[in-house]
Amino acid sequence: MIGKVLNSRYELVEKVGTGGMAIVYRAKDQLLGREVAIKILQPHFADNETAVRRFKHEAQAVASLSHPNIVNIFDIGKEDDINYIVMEYITGKDLKEHLKEVKRVEIGQATDIVAGVCNALVKAHRNNIVHCDIKPHNILLTNDGRVKVTDFGIAQAVTSATIGQTDSIMGSAHYLSPEQAKGGKVSTKSDIYSLGIVLYELVTGKVPFTGDNHVSIALKHIEEPPVNPKEINPDIPDKLSGIILKAIAKEPENRYNSVVEMLRDLKEVDEQFINQTKEVKNIANQHTMIMSKQDYQKEIKKEKEKNNINIPKREEVQQKLRGVDVVEKKDKEPTSKEKIPAKKKRSSLLTAVLILMATFIVIAGAGYFMLVQYVNVEEVKVPNLVGKHLEVARQDLESKGLSLKVYYESHSQEIEKDHIISQSIPPDSKVKKARVIEVVVSKGAKLSTVPKLINTTLREAEIQLDKLDLQTGEIKEEYSNEVTEGLIISQDPQPGTEVKEGTNINLVISKGREPQEVEVPNLVGLRQEEAVERLRQLNLILGQVLNRESLDYHQGRVIAQKPTTGTKIMEGSTVQLIVSTGIRNPRGSEIKDRKIRFNIPPGDEKKVEFVVRDDNGQRTVYDQVHQPGDTVVKDVIIVGPGTIRIYLDGQLYYEKQV
Repeated sequence: MIGKVLNSRYELVEKVGTGGMAIVYRAKDQLLGREVAIKILQPHFADNETAVRRFKHEAQAVASLSHPNIVNIFDIGKEDDINYIVMEYITGKDLKEHLKEVKRVEIGQATDIVAGVCNALVKAHRNNIVHCDIKPHNILLTNDGRVKVTDFGIAQAVTSATIGQTDSIMGSAHYLSPEQAKGGKVSTKSDIYSLGIVLYELVTGKVPFTGDNHVSIALKHIEEPPVNPKEINPDIPDKLSGIILKAIAKEPENRYNSVVEMLRDLKEVDEQFINQTKEVKNIANQHTMIMSKQDYQKEIKKEKEKNNINIPKREEVQQKLRGVDVVEKKDKEPTSKEKIPAKKKRSSLLTAVLILMATFIVIAGAGYFMLVQYVNVEEVKVPNLVGKHLEVARQDLESKGLSLKVYYESHSQEIEKDHIISQSIPPDSKVKKARVIEVVVSKGAKLSTVPKLINTTLREAEIQLDKLDLQTGEIKEEYSNEVTEGLIISQDPQPGTEVKEGTNINLVISKGREPQEVEVPNLVGLRQEEAVERLRQLNLILGQVLNRESLDYHQGRVIAQKPTTGTKIMEGSTVQLIVSTGIRNPRGSEIKDRKIRFNIPPGDEKKVEFVVRDDNGQRTVYDQVHQPGDTVVKDVIIVGPGTIRIYLDGQLYYEKQV
């Protein structure tokens, strides 16, 4: 591929990296004359729709994000079977390589690196993009000291990162949030968790959870509490340890509400380090100043040894400070003219030293006065501002001599608009008067429009609701003669209603047409398949089938049924059948089929019985009540010679030998 020119513009110069899905080349943009990085999808993924879609998604996810801490995307294209992304070329190394070299990063540098990532994520999250794969491999350190976040290949839109995530767990195991490990919904707090793991590794030199495989590591993210990083590195400040543990809390609601809040706490750690450094420097300077006063003679002696200068006596210095000229007592007046310039030189040096000392004293006094003034400033308790209206919070602070500054505004499902979500200094903390308290103010709940879910399946409804950050509420089932079974009949709230994100949408799902009461048909004498079809026509279900030898019915015919003929039952009920295995045929007996046709004589209704006596004994094969004029037709089986008798209301009416 080296030397190939893509889109008649990008010349591939050198391969600089290979990943699971893509190869990265350093290239030259011949049109603009600059170096760029070209990420090319591996050839064996060219026909994989999922891989191509995810590859393109990286460019689309970052295209809208222009930020100094995010690797810029310049172009995306396809030539023949080559899918490629043109990116900013970074000279440097990734954070993982840096960690391999240094094992552990100094605390100040660690907070600077993570602050840079925070700035990148603030931009991404405000554009509704969750990175989903924050890890040292995707954090670049440029040669000029900048931090760049890259590889948004599995980034998700905040409003649709649920159903897609449950199908496959994405992200790197050591930095995976518990909700990703469970295959659940990702959010901006998933990135906060992963970044907390990165910070943990930077300041301790190790990740909190390890295991033999990805599954065991994922389970530890879900279940196992992390070791306090301070136990690994005692030099970690308590404040920084608290930031890490809050960021990697198991439950998202226990983490930072936003990256902005985490960034704010990191800045406080940085300020603490800066103040400590200043304090150390001031102590060192003060110590030097005091020593120069106490050991003045020693310092002058050192200077004399360098420049061959006489050391003035302490009395001379004091007299000079009082404005008194000093004359040395000597046995003889000086006779050498060469000594006069040396005396003048000593006098000038002494004057300069005295001026310098006076300047030091003035500066030290002023500094001491300012320090006393600061120390003497009254301390007050910071009030609890969370949940209060912005103006009420401002008045509460002003009444205590403090002032308020809005650090950031954010949507909140719990805190109403223009009320305080969080504050930079915890309630009841003691601070000096005139301190500025920064707050995050609610922009109110983010609203979503309820979609129309009627006549869709529950699964389709869940996907639609998830895309809008709405929840499936109570699910009920009802019969419906209009809506097909399994589809949604109604919903609450109604379509088009504006609600808060996270609102539950209650659904009623059709169980199909309500069952009707039907009468059990007469199935006796029918073949089994005929009986089943008859049941199906009446929306009844074949239940248990028993087989039994019969005296009257051929093999496969229904001997009896339960419930019996004429019983009223609900549609969907079962009917049990007893089916003949064949007629019992004693040895030497002949089986004969006879059809009896009998017309009921005039008069009142009568009970009609057909009684057969043959080699199988005597049995009643028909027993029904009929009206005058009815015609009864009955197939009768005779085994061997026998007799058929017809009874009306228990009285013998007809007899025939067979």
